[in-house]
Amino acid sequence: MENEFKKIRSAVPKESDFMDVIVSLKERTPTLRTYDDDEDDSFVIDDMIDSCYVKVYDEFPNVSRLDPLYRSILHRRFNFLRYEEARGEASYASYMMANISAKYLRADVCDSLDKCKSLKRAAFARMLAVVRRCVPSLAFLDKVREYMANLDVGGEHASAGANYNHDEGYTVPQLTRREFAENIDQLVDPQTLVWLEELDRVKLVRCASTYTNRMFLNKLCE
Repeated sequence: MENEFKKIRSAVPKESDFMDVIVSLKERTPTLRTYDDDEDDSFVIDDMIDSCYVKVYDEFPNVSRLDPLYRSILHRRFNFLRYEEARGEASYASYMMANISAKYLRADVCDSLDKCKSLKRAAFARMLAVVRRCVPSLAFLDKVREYMANLDVGGEHASAGANYNHDEGYTVPQLTRREFAENIDQLVDPQTLVWLEELDRVKLVRCASTYTNRMFLNKLCE
């Protein structure tokens, strides 16, 4: 019998991983193509965040794919309904990312650098609200993966798991998915917007400094 959980190769992302993606792009060497770079950042971050959730949903097996013994252990140890709900949260997060991107990261409404930056901050703030909603589900899935992937089917570990009836470690989101989608504007953390504004300010200063240095070097070379 095959243990599907041993096939999972991708690490389950944490909230800090998503924030690191944003920071890493903001800290890259600025160029003089500021407006284009800003648009590129938006779509790169959107794609990277979305792909994380797609990988989680795809790599964690559907309960129907599991061998009956593993399915029984999963259910007794964690409750496979909770497990499927956690997988569903990853799929829902990907869906929300696509919706936010379609609403805020559109070239046709981004007609100036300031407006582009403002819309991008609004988008990322909402994306991080989605990330925070999904964090408990991802942590639960990681706990499931760690336990199930290390099972020794022929040993005491599996036997104990099969006889241990406990719904472990899953936190049900306070809002339904519909309620969350309808109220996402109110769920944005104000400190997140402050943080994003500060990242933009730092990038602008660095870009201006780079431009000044290049102008100075050009003068020296004349």
